[in-house]
Amino acid sequence: MAQSYPGSPGHFQELLLEGMCDSQCLPEALEWLNQYCGSGSAQLIAVNDSNLILDSSIAGTVNLEVFEREAEFLPLNPRTKVFDNMPTGHIFHDSDIVDDEMVRTHPVYQEFLIPAQIGQFTGAILSRGEGHIVGLAIARPYEDGPFEEAVIRKFSQIVRGALPVVQLAEQVVDTRASSLLELFGRQAHVAILDKEGVLLRYSEPFEKLLSTGLVRRDRFGRLDMLSDDLNASLSGALKGVNGTAGGRFSFTRLRPERTFICSVTPVPPMKNFGGRSGHAILFLDPLLAPRRLDRHLLRQAFILTEAECDVCERLYAGDTLAEIADGREVALSTIKSLMKSILMKTGARRQAEVIIKLSRFAFEAAD
Repeated sequence: MAQSYPGSPGHFQELLLEGMCDSQCLPEALEWLNQYCGSGSAQLIAVNDSNLILDSSIAGTVNLEVFEREAEFLPLNPRTKVFDNMPTGHIFHDSDIVDDEMVRTHPVYQEFLIPAQIGQFTGAILSRGEGHIVGLAIARPYEDGPFEEAVIRKFSQIVRGALPVVQLAEQVVDTRASSLLELFGRQAHVAILDKEGVLLRYSEPFEKLLSTGLVRRDRFGRLDMLSDDLNASLSGALKGVNGTAGGRFSFTRLRPERTFICSVTPVPPMKNFGGRSGHAILFLDPLLAPRRLDRHLLRQAFILTEAECDVCERLYAGDTLAEIADGREVALSTIKSLMKSILMKTGARRQAEVIIKLSRFAFEAAD
């Protein structure tokens, strides 16, 4: 194997592998790429299926104050038109998807790319992972004109060498993330989030919480605690003190009855690559485990029918009689009739008293 030296594409492979596993090294790789290709700026970016930025790192001559607004323009960015159907490793240019009219009128160019001192770009898709795409591009101010053929040949050489590096780095990152989740045990409700609250990876028990609606993802992929106060607590924990994630708060769901202590701690960057810091591990520790009625004991104690047991289960879970009727697709009068029978068989005088009696037949249940 030929020895690499600072002026060779092999050196970029080394820097890129380090940078995708350690965010501190990524700018050096991109700065090297700028020098090698003579470009104004270089960017490594990962977006999800909805073109939401997952990670991004840029180096070179660029107006960073404008470029920090990158997320605002990504859904409109002409580059996203080719992300979904461009073959991995294929070199594309701005001229493939834009013309002078678009440059003159498109808000991405007029409000973002040109003011940010970009505009002319050449790029390639390096990887298509599960739910995300990683791309590499070089760019320069629009007034400098398109890149020369000699520059494109150099960039193509870099892309060919970067393809296996990115695949290897993503395997390393995936292994690290999976190992971190496994440290908490197979039954743990644990997830990895970025600083905006986007869910990056989570355990099977955590996925069950999502599927049952105890927590959810919003349309941007962020964790939604189903409460403005709780979402504010989560946001505060992710921001932490001096930019370091950390915090703890509790939340309760009454249907079914669950109480969790939510702990947030910082972790090293471990998304598609290391470009942005602030990732956190979120651990949900059940304080009150879910309890379910033992139907067999109910029938033995009160001689209840299957329909009456169904009503008792939904009543104990917190449903109103009207909600029970809707769920069973029967008339409210039918449920009221069953309720009267339950009151008589249990010896209770009120609905609240029935729930108290039912609690004696409720036992911890698995998720």
